[in-house]
Amino acid sequence: MRATILLAFLVVAACSAEKGPGTVPEVPRKVTSADFALLPCAPETVPQPCVLVMAGGKRVLFGTPAGVVQGLTQTDLQNLDAVMLFSLRGEDLEGLDDIRNASWRAGHETPLRVSGPVGTTAVLSAINKAYETSDAFTFVEQSPAGGFNAAVLQPLPGEKDTKTRVFNTGDLVVTHLVNDKEQVGYWVDYNGVRVVIEPCGMTQATHFSDPARLTLSCEGADLSWPLTDTVFVPLVAPEKATESP
Repeated sequence: MRATILLAFLVVAACSAEKGPGTVPEVPRKVTSADFALLPCAPETVPQPCVLVMAGGKRVLFGTPAGVVQGLTQTDLQNLDAVMLFSLRGEDLEGLDDIRNASWRAGHETPLRVSGPVGTTAVLSAINKAYETSDAFTFVEQSPAGGFNAAVLQPLPGEKDTKTRVFNTGDLVVTHLVNDKEQVGYWVDYNGVRVVIEPCGMTQATHFSDPARLTLSCEGADLSWPLTDTVFVPLVAPEKATESP
């Protein structure tokens, strides 16, 4: 029943969609391919958790609340490597179809890979199904660079595991941890430096982690939601202060 309701809602959204929401202007960022940076999402996403991680030249989006596309540039959308969901609750999922459609129109050349808890594959299948007709018209009228199949959302492996690596490029590794409420937290490891990212109401990702350079969560974390400024994660351990003789 839940899947049927979701599909019906998405069909209505797909049929009424035109060009979709706009994105922020292309402004050169001071983030290099060697940096490990956390970028805030659009103000429209508050108070839902959402952050774009850039590391090793990769872009991974954590959280897809409503309004998420508003904070992403065409370059972000075109080069998005993966999307990590915090849950399948409506407030955490409302922007996923916008990300799918906007990234395809921006020139994303492969299916967009998505990780989440049990049920993610069914949700992605429903979204893809809802947009089949819209995709056909978009492909004929606009011919996105990635081709027809690039519009598809594709599940990353491991959704049935409570703890597993879901994204691994060698230098950048993302591990998801799922609690009994089907919330998902993440360990993001880049060149041996870890950042823990987890939604409010979840503590398992922090509790079971090895020492992390930063934790992005709720109260008591190094960084708290909403993230309002770009944060560069130090890749070298801070030097210990030396005592004066």
